[in-house]
Amino acid sequence: MTDTVNFEPGEGLLALAAESRFGARVVFNEPLAKHCSLRIGGPAAVWAEVETAEELVELARAGEAEGLELTIAGLGSNTLFPDEGIRGIVARLTGELAAFEIAAEADDDTAVMRIGAGAVNAHVVRALHKGGWVGAEFLALIPGTFGGAVVMNAGTKEAELSEVLLDVDVLEPDGAGGYRRSTWEPAKLGLSYRHSEVSDDVLVLGGRIRIRRGDVDEARQAVRRDKARRNRTQPYKLASVGSTFANPKGDYAGRVIEEVGLKGHAIGGARISELHANFFINENGATAADFLELMALARSRVRHRFGLELRPEVRFVGFDGFKRMLEYERRLEEQGC
Repeated sequence: MTDTVNFEPGEGLLALAAESRFGARVVFNEPLAKHCSLRIGGPAAVWAEVETAEELVELARAGEAEGLELTIAGLGSNTLFPDEGIRGIVARLTGELAAFEIAAEADDDTAVMRIGAGAVNAHVVRALHKGGWVGAEFLALIPGTFGGAVVMNAGTKEAELSEVLLDVDVLEPDGAGGYRRSTWEPAKLGLSYRHSEVSDDVLVLGGRIRIRRGDVDEARQAVRRDKARRNRTQPYKLASVGSTFANPKGDYAGRVIEEVGLKGHAIGGARISELHANFFINENGATAADFLELMALARSRVRHRFGLELRPEVRFVGFDGFKRMLEYERRLEEQGC
């Protein structure tokens, strides 16, 4: 593990931060623990709130001049940041990149909604219901932003984004050191269960979904019922990333983790929830290392007992968390744990 990031910005980033349109929206050496639901993470060299695609490109170029890569963080609801922080730019999309609107009504019963990547999923669903539209209720149960939902093909047992997604607006590398704006059809995203093939150098700006007229009162009641069920069975009020692992085909990650005796088990400040074994919580000042070691233990035990490979649903940002987790697994194998 490297030393904690302590960044001294160059003239380009200092000038950008001083400009009136960015101003306080660019901060140096910002603790990332403040910007994720798990409350873990050292400082980002640069933290920025970006309102337009043009600002995003400008920020990326200023960072490249100082050797800093750009990452979009969303709300950090399924994110693990490294303890040492990130020597790079971490951005949250706001302004027009977090806006949403009905883009077109195909007929009396269906329409298309355009959603910025920074839009909060629950806010989108509330706006739909207010306008008399339904069809994306599952998003209300996905903590985070629409951009994160695209990258993870987020969903619940009721539905997933790929079922309503029409297309996605992205910035992709143009091969000449810049970016070009493109519209991708869902097939190009490589969507599968809680996964997409969107690479880290592609920046999702927003997308369009299909919606329809329907019984808004019933849709609202369905959302309330599902939220109440989740509150009874999952520790949503505690610091976590939500589901730590994707469910293996035909089974549940929480069930197999509980079966190997790890429900309630703790390493350092990280603990597997007593309420739901697929929720790993930051109980007492956990580090990223604590969290990864606990993930490694769960994967190793489940592999030996059931022959299953649990796939992380948590997003590792700014470091190769998967590689570090595998190192912990190797140590466990050597110790016979």
